[in-house]
Amino acid sequence: MKIPSLSKIPKYRQFNYEPRYYDPMKEDLKNRVERIRSELQSRSQGVPGVGIRDAFGRRERGARHANTMQLVLMLLMMSCFLGWIFYGNIALYAFLVLFPLYVFIRTRKFFQS
Repeated sequence: MKIPSLSKIPKYRQFNYEPRYYDPMKEDLKNRVERIRSELQSRSQGVPGVGIRDAFGRRERGARHANTMQLVLMLLMMSCFLGWIFYGNIALYAFLVLFPLYVFIRTRKFFQS
């Protein structure tokens, strides 16, 4: 018979491990099927290394696009600065009107295609 108490006494829990059913032959078969499937898929892709070449090609095209965009932005800033020197604030106001319009048109084309 348990003596009643005001404080809660923790009950010690034992580690209860119930192993699941393990079939080593089924696991081995699954691993072999996955390995063979990946080998067949890599053979069907063609010459090894082509994917790497394509990835580097895409990277170079992206880098060229970024370089030209940087050049365009630098030329735009220089022209804005030179316009401010020669024409005053009118060139800055024109830039503040035309540049957001240009960005809007570019982003609209980007989202439509």
